Parts: sequence; C-alpha cells; structure tokens
Amino acid sequence: MEKVYFCKDVKRVNEFFKIISEDFKDNVGVKIHFGEDGNTTHIDPKLIKDLGKYFNKPKFIESNVLYKGRRTTKKEHIKLAKEHGFGFLGIDILDGDMGEEEIKVKVGKDVVRLGKGLEKYDNLLVLSHFKGHMLSGFGGAIKNMGMGIGSRAGKLDMHSGIAPFVHEDQCIACGKCVENCPVDTIKINGKAKIYPKKCIGCAKCIAVCPVGAIGIKWRSRSRKNAMANIAKYTAGVVKNKNVWCINFLNNITYNCDCFGGKQEPFMEDIGILMSKDCVAVDKACLDLVKKAKGFDPFKADHDIDGEYVLNVCEKLKIGSKKYKLVEI
Repeated sequence: MEKVYFCKDVKRVNEFFKIISEDFKDNVGVKIHFGEDGNTTHIDPKLIKDLGKYFNKPKFIESNVLYKGRRTTKKEHIKLAKEHGFGFLGIDILDGDMGEEEIKVKVGKDVVRLGKGLEKYDNLLVLSHFKGHMLSGFGGAIKNMGMGIGSRAGKLDMHSGIAPFVHEDQCIACGKCVENCPVDTIKINGKAKIYPKKCIGCAKCIAVCPVGAIGIKWRSRSRKNAMANIAKYTAGVVKNKNVWCINFLNNITYNCDCFGGKQEPFMEDIGILMSKDCVAVDKACLDLVKKAKGFDPFKADHDIDGEYVLNVCEKLKIGSKKYKLVEI
C-alpha cells in the first residue's frame, strides 16, 4: 500500500521537495500546467519558486495543446508561461515548435504518441492542480501526465481518434493548411477540405489555421473511451521513469485550467498531497473532496464518474487506489 503524504498548508510544499530530493536531484523534468491565457487558478508559481534549491537545474516540461490558442506553438506557449510567472526555471516544450516532434511508446498491444523531449528526463516531478474536468470528471496527476505529455497527434487520438474537419463558414481559403499538411490530404476548391482516408492525425492543420476554422469532433468517442486513453498515455509516460507526484488541492474549480479567464473556486482549500503513485494521490484527493462536500461534486457537475480512469490505471498496473494517508 503506497503512502500518500498530506499537508493542510500549501505553503509548506518545500518540505515535499526536500523529501523528493533525497530520491533524485538531477535530470528532473517538472511537469506542470501553465494555465490558459487569463486563467488565475492554476498553480501559483510563487509557491514553487524554490524548486531550484532542491534539484539540479530542473526544467518545466509541457507539450502544446490541440486547439487554437496561445499554447498552440512553442514560442507563444513559453511566452505565456513567463507572463504567468513561471520564467524562473528553463521551459522545455516537449513536442517542438508546432507539436510535430514525438516518440511512440508501446503500452501493451497499443502505441501512444508522446512529446519527443520526454526522452531527455529520467526523473519526473509532476505538479498538478486538482480540479474538475468536463471530459474526465476531475483532473489530477493522471490527466496532467497522460493528456499533458501527449504530442499533438496523441491528443487528437485521445480526444477523438478521427481526422479534423473544416468549418466552411469560417474558412478563408488561405492555403496554410495545404502548405503544412505532410501527406497532401487537404485540397482547396473554394474552401479547404480534408480527405480523411489519407489523414495521419498529426493535427498540424489545426495549429496553423489563422482563423481557427479547423476543428475536431470532441465527443466522437465516448468519454469513458477518452478516459481509458488518458490512462494508457499515462502508462506510456511513466514507463521506465522515476516519478513523484504532488497535487495541489487549493483554488478548486469545476473546470480545468485550460479555461481562459477567471474561475471561482466552489469549496474551501484542502492542502497538498504527495506520492510516488499517481493513482493513489488522485484517489486520495478525490476522497478528501468528497469527504469535505459530502458527495462527489465533479460527478454531479460533469455527469461522469472520474474514478473510472483510476480503475483503468489499476488494470494497467501503474498504481493502486489503496493508500495510507500520512499527515505532516
């Protein structure tokens, strides 16, 4: 049974860093979510500003998002991260300038597509803001790793597994998608059209469209299938890695930090939790939220049982829902 350490004061996170630094100090990738443009409830960078005192030249690691926004390209992603206060460490966008750099990792009979830069790091410190999520019920360490380190093509696979399509009413026929398609599967005849049979799912067209006219059908797979994919991708991330997870249970919102603009927390802060087991730490967070509220607020708001992803992770043998809570 894995230990999950719990502290009610998020400002004591340095005590967690000290414990982890006794396990590893070098070659550390710090997985974090910088928050969408305008988001204010992501992890406060001031809480983690001492990372460099405990680890030898750690770097924040992330990958680009699937949809159009300021985290679509490496250059703008890093710029936004610095605007949000994360410029005190180096920042490594694992899947390159446009999300095109990836590695394929075998998980059982399947293959997952992750940001290529992950290869550089033997040790992962996963810092996650625990909150609700419209796709998976809640988001914690598992969501942060699985979805967060998936390449752009990997994110497309997790969300839908189908080719993007063009919103003809928005398309300006500029040809950017045609120029950037690596398999020549987009043609323009008045408006752009994507021919799905040849599409390899790289999603680069989504990134380069200047007007956001290319999208995907987010719910083309059931949410349970998407959650199973997130678990599978997490298994790929942790494979042959030394991993510690810290979850921040403060500023707890119904929706994820991908939402731009201000969100209002719906409950009181609980604290911070740490474990080497991503399943145990997410389960402990969910249990503490349910205990504080008397019910599962994420399930009530999003109509999905987020514990499903924990069950899949257990089947993949990357963690256990059984844990021992150790308060410090």
